[in-house]
Amino acid sequence: MRSRAAQVGRRGADGSRDLETAGPVRIPEEPPLSATAPRSAGPTTAVRAVVAVLAVVALCRLLLPSGPVADLAYLLVVTGAAAVSWCAIARGGRAGGWTSAGVTLSATGDWLWQLLTWAGADTDVSVADLAYLASYLAIGIGLRRVLDGVPGSRFDRFVDTSAVFLVVVYLEWLLVLRHTVEDDALTPLVRTVTAAYPVLDAWLLALVVRLWFVRTTLRAEAGWVAAGATALFVSDLAYLVTGQTSVGLDVGWTLGALALAVSVWAAGAPVASPGTDAADRVAASPAVSRSQVALALAPLVLPGVVELVAFRDGPDVDPVPGILLTGAMVALAFARATRLLRQQSLLRRALELRARRASALAADSADALVVVDPTGVPLGGLGLPAPSALWAAVGAADPAGRRDLLERAGRSPGRVCSAELPGADGTWVQLRVVDRSAEPDVGGLVVTLQDVTDRRRMQDELAHQAFHDVLTGLANRALFDDRVTHALARTGRTGVDPTVLSLDLDGFKAVNDTLGHPAGDELLRQVATRLLDQVRPADTVARLGGDEFAVLLEPGRGDTPEDHRAVADRLLAALTPPFTVAGRTVRVGVSIGLATADPDEDPSTGYLLRDADTALYRAKRAGKARVVVFEPGMRAELELHTQLAADLPTALAAGQLRVVYQPVVDLSTGALQSFEALLRWEHPTLGSVSPAVFIPIAEESGVVVEIGRWVLQQACATAAAWRSGPAASPVTIAVNLSSRQLEAPGLVAEVADVLAGSGLAPQALCLELTETALVDDTDHAARTLGRLRELGVRIAVDDFGTGYSSLTHLRRFPIDVLKIDRSFVSGLRPGAPGTPIVQGLLELARVMGLDVVAEGVESEHQRDHLAAEGCRSAQGWLFSPALERAEADLRVAAAASVGAGRGAVAGPGWFHGPTPEPVAGTGSGR
Repeated sequence: MRSRAAQVGRRGADGSRDLETAGPVRIPEEPPLSATAPRSAGPTTAVRAVVAVLAVVALCRLLLPSGPVADLAYLLVVTGAAAVSWCAIARGGRAGGWTSAGVTLSATGDWLWQLLTWAGADTDVSVADLAYLASYLAIGIGLRRVLDGVPGSRFDRFVDTSAVFLVVVYLEWLLVLRHTVEDDALTPLVRTVTAAYPVLDAWLLALVVRLWFVRTTLRAEAGWVAAGATALFVSDLAYLVTGQTSVGLDVGWTLGALALAVSVWAAGAPVASPGTDAADRVAASPAVSRSQVALALAPLVLPGVVELVAFRDGPDVDPVPGILLTGAMVALAFARATRLLRQQSLLRRALELRARRASALAADSADALVVVDPTGVPLGGLGLPAPSALWAAVGAADPAGRRDLLERAGRSPGRVCSAELPGADGTWVQLRVVDRSAEPDVGGLVVTLQDVTDRRRMQDELAHQAFHDVLTGLANRALFDDRVTHALARTGRTGVDPTVLSLDLDGFKAVNDTLGHPAGDELLRQVATRLLDQVRPADTVARLGGDEFAVLLEPGRGDTPEDHRAVADRLLAALTPPFTVAGRTVRVGVSIGLATADPDEDPSTGYLLRDADTALYRAKRAGKARVVVFEPGMRAELELHTQLAADLPTALAAGQLRVVYQPVVDLSTGALQSFEALLRWEHPTLGSVSPAVFIPIAEESGVVVEIGRWVLQQACATAAAWRSGPAASPVTIAVNLSSRQLEAPGLVAEVADVLAGSGLAPQALCLELTETALVDDTDHAARTLGRLRELGVRIAVDDFGTGYSSLTHLRRFPIDVLKIDRSFVSGLRPGAPGTPIVQGLLELARVMGLDVVAEGVESEHQRDHLAAEGCRSAQGWLFSPALERAEADLRVAAAASVGAGRGAVAGPGWFHGPTPEPVAGTGSGR
């Protein structure tokens, strides 16, 4: 075995050594096992193979004769064990460092001893013994680190370890140590080194016994450490008793070293740490077992047994060591008994604290616990909860529901049955019941109760919000669609078809923009109230979004289409009176589309709502503030609208749009004054599309801004070309602006850039706006028009008299030109008196100093009448249709050749006599 003093015994020529693994000089600190330190993933296949080979080599020593081969085999095994242990450290496992150091030190001692033996040096006490003793210390520290990771009392570990240590040292004293220490033939150094081996063996054995008591809480590492240390101790003890080495002892030492090396690979698994609660900490400490109590008390009788054996066998035994052992064991037993009493007291106080805390928390908690019999009567007794007011309230509010829950739980013992039942004053309680009648510690049905009133209210509120508009409280689109679907499903049984009204407010955006969104929200709430007042309780009024509403008229027997139309008219009339919002009086109108489900068509919700929206779209186009009843032919119009809306954004890039020019002439002379730039769209499949059709679509989608910019560029470039060159003409150009362009923040800069790029003088450009564009946001419109006027650009109001303008607006905006709408001019017929509107508009323009252009002049009578009334400029089919660019160039050239002020010049599109028939798609428009 170890290189002990020769007097105690030698290892012999084939002797070998043992213990853990060789490795780096620095020994990494081993963290406690409760830490989740990085670790290796476990032995690899290669490592397992190496360990298996080393174990086979160790066992094969039983077959080898003594000699160099046996010595090298021994050294190979212990060196390999050291290498295996340090491989685990190198792969990232930080635990097991002390064990690896112990194996390495033992292997180092074996090599030193063998080298000294081969050299013929004295090995009684040598440097090899220093390595051996250090290996014991390292292995012991490794065992201590393993024990430190085990939950429990350090004091209990100290008592158990001390008891075993004292007993083993006492027996070793009787068997070995006494003779060694009292042998005067040995030097003090030899006696000290020789005595250190059995003492350290006793320490290792004590630690191994302590590991046995906590074996159920340890991981694989502890088992391998304990196995290795036990193998070493047994081999050492056999060597101490026999005083000589053998092949069997060498095998024990080498297998112990291998077991310790494997333990390093198993190191690092986390162990749960005890909780912070006092009761948890006490409960987490392993209880002191009977074997541990016996371990502390049994050594008390050991000295007496030794004396009895000595008395029987004859040898005299010194009683002093026995007396010292008995005194030490009595002190340890007393300390353990005191600790048990203190632990019991702590546990009792902790349990009492936990009970008081649970009682205090339950008093202020919405949760409750009660144990009842099958009829619901609360059970009392030691350890059972007090009766619950929640349980009593549930019994009073819903006795049948509570009884049914108890019966369900009774039919399935051990299974949790739950329900939510009403309590007192509108509260709701969630109950969970499980039958524990078969358990003697309970003996009833365990009921847990929780007040879930707030959660139920939140659920109801969320459900309401999911199907109702938050602002108005009306049904939202989801609920409206659901009710329309159910109404259509009932049609098959009742034979009466439901009707849907689609409503859109007229002028709401102006209120929202001028008075602010809070005022707009208040207006929507007032609109919702008026709508609800005009329908039956069975009908559904919904807000679909923004200023869009819908009404489902539930079908009733005897209802007629006239009844449905009457409801729509009532809604129209209800929204006509003014509203008071934010201290202001405002007016909005409503456009309504009405559609009734057709059983011969697809009676789906989507189609019915689509038909109502189609009728609404027709009402908007027809002038708003009216009711339109859906007709099947409108579907084709909707499909066309959808197709044009999809194709228009790409029409400009595809070269499908072009600008045409309609002349404006002097009524007194017929001379050319200016042109109005008009837009045309030649669709690849639909052919020529009327501006009255696609311009509203462009405004809806916003693409009108891009298209309008392009028209402005084309018109300005064309006018600049007309006004320059040898045949220069003072002709001007008028370009229409949409409300979307007027709202754009960069309009003024855009116009300035176009003028600069084209070289057109600002006074040669007239921008035309509809009355509606001016009143959408009067403040913004006034600022923008003022800045345009500062550029030198003239401003015209197109289609004057058909919109919402008033004298106030004309005085507020920097207007230069009024254009009389064709609808007023068309009323000037032969034999009929002149229309007062035309006369009034001409007088208004004269008073305000504005120029006037009459649109849509198609007869000589209209021309003569307007001239007689003082109108100086006009445009229309009588003079010329809208001209393509080449035709317009010829017209300008012809006018220039005649010279200014020489009267009307005949040219392309210049007509005298009978009025030509209008050609579709070439009328006035943007």
